[in-house]
Amino acid sequence: MGQQASAEKENKKSPFGEKFLELFVYGKSMVPALIMLLTILVVVFSVSTPYFFSFTNFKAIISNIPVMAIMAIGMTFVLLIGGLDLSVGSILGFTIVAAVLFHGMRFPAWLVVIASLATGASLGAVNGLIITRLGINPVITTLGMMAFARGLASWFSLEIKILKTGRIYDQNFLLIARKWFPDSPQVIPVTLIYLVVLYVLISMALKYTRFGRRIYATGSNEYAAQLAGVNIRRVKFMTYMISGITASMAGVILLAQLGLGRDDAGTGAELEVITAVVLGGVSLSGGKGNLLGVIIAVLILGVIRNGMVHLETVTDISYYWREVVKGAVLIIAIVIDAARTMAATKNR
Repeated sequence: MGQQASAEKENKKSPFGEKFLELFVYGKSMVPALIMLLTILVVVFSVSTPYFFSFTNFKAIISNIPVMAIMAIGMTFVLLIGGLDLSVGSILGFTIVAAVLFHGMRFPAWLVVIASLATGASLGAVNGLIITRLGINPVITTLGMMAFARGLASWFSLEIKILKTGRIYDQNFLLIARKWFPDSPQVIPVTLIYLVVLYVLISMALKYTRFGRRIYATGSNEYAAQLAGVNIRRVKFMTYMISGITASMAGVILLAQLGLGRDDAGTGAELEVITAVVLGGVSLSGGKGNLLGVIIAVLILGVIRNGMVHLETVTDISYYWREVVKGAVLIIAIVIDAARTMAATKNR
């Protein structure tokens, strides 16, 4: 009788629930589930708002994706080793302020870019050194860097006001992020090309290089990786430096898009980046995940952000619901990650 009741209970399971578990929890990859979620969101916002489903709006979404996606690529490295970087938003903000200062010092555009990337690399390297050499928790370390970099950005912005170089007028620099292909009609932003190239290079590096294999090995089992001869300290140091570089790269692109340096740029970006990476299937415990899911997750967050703006124009929804939705998505992503980890543990 007990077995019969159990069987009946099993048969009464919702087909939707089973499909959800199959896609989001038991599936080897999050990509199919994310594509389905993206499709649903596009349909919902298209039906709910009059101007969401348009070529102009899709262009706006695509042009805003690369900044967050590039930061998410760097964060993917950190999460794959089981770490966390809360300083990426502040590094982006400080890079923007530093780049405006470099511009005020009459640096040519190419040198502004190099100096800005070096700035991000330096801050990321400091994170890596403190974590690997002093053994301080990554959350505490990067939280300190978040405050440090943001404080520096605010202090340096006073110098920008004195120099009156808050705006950048160098067309060579602005074209870094304002070029479109073709010129008319404008379809593909140059920033999307940067993202695609970076995605291909990093994907190949993670999959086919020794460094990529060491990252996965470190995140999967740090002790076993060390026994296999992997220099754990070097791997961790490099991942945090890469995270700093990608944050500064995103800062350069954002500055070129806006043409204006603000010390509060990137505030709160770290949570959205972490949300995208975890939602994209990269495990918080490390060692699992790929970039394709992360890029799709960034696109999902971009669609949600844009769709909420459109909803605000046709309903009484408050601006603050954007933050509520972002927080809810992060919580859901963490729950799904925990469920996938538990399912993987049971299947061993």
